[in-house]
Amino acid sequence: MLMILVAIITTTSRMPILVPRPYHSQERLITAGIWTVHFGIDNEGRDSQYRMRDLIQDMELDIVGLLETDLHRIVFGNRDLTRVITEDLGYYVDLGPAPNEHTWGAVLLSKFPILESTHHLLPSPHGELAPAISAVLDIWGQNVTVVVAHNGQEEDPLDRELQSAELARIMATSFPEPVIFLGYVVTRPHAPRPNPYEILISDGLMHDIDDEDMDRWCEYILYRGLYRTAFARVSRSTITDTELQIGKFVLPRSGHTIVNASREERYLRDYREVFPPTMYVSAQLV
Repeated sequence: MLMILVAIITTTSRMPILVPRPYHSQERLITAGIWTVHFGIDNEGRDSQYRMRDLIQDMELDIVGLLETDLHRIVFGNRDLTRVITEDLGYYVDLGPAPNEHTWGAVLLSKFPILESTHHLLPSPHGELAPAISAVLDIWGQNVTVVVAHNGQEEDPLDRELQSAELARIMATSFPEPVIFLGYVVTRPHAPRPNPYEILISDGLMHDIDDEDMDRWCEYILYRGLYRTAFARVSRSTITDTELQIGKFVLPRSGHTIVNASREERYLRDYREVFPPTMYVSAQLV
């Protein structure tokens, strides 16, 4: 009886009690990040979960894609890299493809309710099973699709091409609804097909969050149907050798859809949705 009581108390004490709440609801601001965390081991070989938590909290991330997270097996101690973050910060969690799929591992953390989620094993003729999550989030009453993915490496061009084509298909399916892509792509910016960049942008009907940043290779943030507000690449040295990329977006108000916006419109925010069309035209003429 005592053992049962101890088990119940222990289990109850570990249950998350924080209700997930977005950081900036009043401004309708969404902060999303993508981070390859190398199985929760830092550059010195130590556990990095608490330092990961601290940086995610400092950056006020509403949506987080974590890659290389599959530790749910005996050899890795059956660790759950989301436990500390969700208990201390309050997130909804999607753990991605199961361990028996033998992928790199992908996780989605969200301050917004996850309405539905699909786990994908991306095409891989050469055997590198790449994971992806496509999830629909309820963001202030509007559906926003978030895709978290880890493509294969550059040694397998066919794998990367087919995986990118499948990701593009997934994202194009929900057009014109808003989409955020958080992924490990392995491509140079603006690289033509069969490289992943052009496939994801053109076929997926997406925009690069910063198409002038030519110093990228692994991680990318793409988006559609949102106001782009900011982009940052944050390095915290020994937590992992991969930077945390962050994108900030504002969700259009209900009834406003962003389709076929020019590059200037995407990079220079305006508030035309707030004013009547006549007032916007008058302001432009001043």
